[in-house]
Amino acid sequence: MRTRIIASTVGILLISGAAPALASDTDTSVDNPLTSSTAPVEPGSVTEDPATSGEVLEGIESTTTEGETAEIPGETDTAGEVDDPIYTGKPDPEDPLNSEYCGPSTGFVQITKNTKNTLSVADSTFVTNNKSYSLDFKFTSKKSNTFTLGASLAIGVEWKALWFSKIHATITGSVQKSWTTEIGVEVSGKVLAHSTVYGKYGAKMERVYGYTGTRYSNCQVGNKQYMNVWAPRGEGWVIS
Repeated sequence: MRTRIIASTVGILLISGAAPALASDTDTSVDNPLTSSTAPVEPGSVTEDPATSGEVLEGIESTTTEGETAEIPGETDTAGEVDDPIYTGKPDPEDPLNSEYCGPSTGFVQITKNTKNTLSVADSTFVTNNKSYSLDFKFTSKKSNTFTLGASLAIGVEWKALWFSKIHATITGSVQKSWTTEIGVEVSGKVLAHSTVYGKYGAKMERVYGYTGTRYSNCQVGNKQYMNVWAPRGEGWVIS
């Protein structure tokens, strides 16, 4: 029996003064399978422990999954207020930030919104039940892929390190710099009569929106570039 770690499917934006220890790049935990509310399966039947007897429909490989993403059931965009201790340029002499000194110019990243997470697909499969009664089905991952932190704009290694630390500290400590999905991970359930069930297996990507910039000695930030950023935070099956 595989030990599984259940991760929250919806990221909640929390701001903390202390960052947790960085996660290992070699974590291989697999989340419990997630099922779409519209999937044609018997309620409560989807499990990571496949049936071992009787008639079982084996998954049939779908078309190529290269570059494919899939929705994760229950995910929503979560707008979050972010504490941003940046000098605002207010003329009020009583504003303590007027006298703040941030040191030499440095690279800076800021999350402005926690957006809907997605599944980066490594393997796709399906079964079709042509019978007039429900049947057991089983999907087994047969492809593996490595997923890494990325952004909608080209960024260098230094910026990726800043983004990783920011997401890790303010969104979830389960993110990884790199994640390789496994081969041989199984999921099963009961597909309804005259129905087709689809399964997608891959890495769950934590996604945020924000900007990079340069923070100057007066604590102002310039040269802002807004972008979407994502990082792997686990793997598992999505059934639809």
